[in-house]
Amino acid sequence: MNPSTQPSPSDNPAPSNGSLEEQVAALLELLKSTQETAPISQARSRHGSREARVKAQANDPILKALDDEIEKGDKAELPTWEEVEMLSEEKIDKENTRHLKKYEDFWGESTGSPEEIKATEDAYRQAFERFPEIYRSIGWSKNDDIIFNAENLSAHRELLIEAIFAIEHYRMKYLGGAVGVSDKEQSRACFEYSRLPRLLTILVRLENRRNDCRECRKGECVDWRLFDAETILKVLIQAGRTFQRVNLADGLNQTSLEDLLKRCYARRILSRDDLKEHNHLQYQFHLIYDCMDALDFSSRFREIRDPLTYTFYLRYKSQPIHEIFEMVHSLNNVLDGIERFPPFPLGESSEPSFASAQFNLEYLQDFGGLRIEWTNSLEDHLKIFTGPREDIIRIFAHPTYLYSCQDFNRSERDFFQPTYVELAATYALLFQPTSRRNSRELKTLLMTVKDKHSMLDPNPTKSPFKEILEENFFSRCSLPPAIQSSLNISDPSSAITNISAMNQNKSTSTPMREILSMAPFFPEDIRFMMQSVFEHDLSRPDLPFLRFQYFSPRLRLLKTYLDSRQPQTLREMWMDRRDARAWWTFWGWAFFMLMTGLTMSTFCVAVIALLAYRA
Repeated sequence: MNPSTQPSPSDNPAPSNGSLEEQVAALLELLKSTQETAPISQARSRHGSREARVKAQANDPILKALDDEIEKGDKAELPTWEEVEMLSEEKIDKENTRHLKKYEDFWGESTGSPEEIKATEDAYRQAFERFPEIYRSIGWSKNDDIIFNAENLSAHRELLIEAIFAIEHYRMKYLGGAVGVSDKEQSRACFEYSRLPRLLTILVRLENRRNDCRECRKGECVDWRLFDAETILKVLIQAGRTFQRVNLADGLNQTSLEDLLKRCYARRILSRDDLKEHNHLQYQFHLIYDCMDALDFSSRFREIRDPLTYTFYLRYKSQPIHEIFEMVHSLNNVLDGIERFPPFPLGESSEPSFASAQFNLEYLQDFGGLRIEWTNSLEDHLKIFTGPREDIIRIFAHPTYLYSCQDFNRSERDFFQPTYVELAATYALLFQPTSRRNSRELKTLLMTVKDKHSMLDPNPTKSPFKEILEENFFSRCSLPPAIQSSLNISDPSSAITNISAMNQNKSTSTPMREILSMAPFFPEDIRFMMQSVFEHDLSRPDLPFLRFQYFSPRLRLLKTYLDSRQPQTLREMWMDRRDARAWWTFWGWAFFMLMTGLTMSTFCVAVIALLAYRA
């Protein structure tokens, strides 16, 4: 290159301090503008979401039926249906006897030991006698005219258990070995003992629904509680047998509300002769829908019945029940501003894996600031909700509900795997030990089980199981309120408290370790949670989200929540080990400064003492 053409230093001067300051100022201005436009873009996103929600509301079948009924007033006519063949009382009794015999034959001689049978009988007798107390503990309405009592519940106990829960044992027996899980409940007594909390939860739901049958129209209040306890329980039995008809291949129930209503007509449970006006038919549909809804623990049971009108029932009475539930679920998604404690607004983490140690209860509580709340809805499991004073993470309290071997993620894979297998892995994440000693003990147990190709049956009253479970499960969890109230553990009427008015989620001050007082008769829901810790190896430093196909979105949201947290206290700073280098740097310097301070203090004291001695 010609030297004459080379630029001189004066042509490209080094940046002066002034130009650097201008560049920094420009960069800060750009950053500020970006921060200011972010809320605007978020607001536009929310606005767009709001517009989509309004459009969805306009097309919602439930809301459209409600609008049409309001416009028409009370002029709806009763439908004309074909005659239903009425079964004789003898045929009805034979049908019930056949169902009970199938249930009894399936258990065969596995009825249970005398101690197990006695424990089960005592639990049911006491719970039915205490039902008003249980209703006030875990219910959310304040009525005193409770319709269920020990007499009518005891009279229908066997049919209720068979109709609602038999499918769980049938499918676990046939499919348990096929999916790598042994038959967990070996006797009929233990099986029925463990279903008591869920049965009482169902009954509490229906008792609360009765209070929705009081309507005020045109200045007059009418009590539409038309059905006695026997009618409600018989409809619940028919609903339970219908609920068992879920197709194992697709998880769908093709029975319609009309089909179930006609079953109740044929068995003389409900009567067409009682249909004097359209409100009578509407409340027959209400009762059928409420029973089906009360049996469902996969989605949230609403404190107030969804606005299903007479017009809606007539339009969609022939639709499969699963489509009715989908319509209701869609309605709840488009309604805005209803939730008292809404889900925390978060985005899913895009990282491929996570550190399993960050998802145990110790970390979630001490660093994440989350309070544990038990839920009866699988839909809410692992979701974070905004509470009045603190944020809440909910944990599903009824894993045996999934013993019907439902696969909620069947559309995402080509093999069958019941959702309870993945649910157990989430319990293992939450309740895993945190100390090195117990972590080593757990790893040794897992290796032993793996080598023997067997399953572990942990005894929570003996070492090392007790110490492993004590760290997070026994010490950091409260008892699920439904289990505590149903089994009458540690004075539930005073320990269980309301979180807020008209809220079915409850809190209790009773720690989980109180369940040890029930040994050896632990309900299967609790045994399932304990056993999950000893069935899943989470020792890898990072776990892929792909391992959790069904719960992966919730775990990603949870990771986003934890990643966005900034430590506010020394305890949270100690727990925050997301950046190992920063953690060791901070606490290394803290330890160094502490030791330096102690050394200097000791040296000063020694010098002062020496000077005093010489003086």
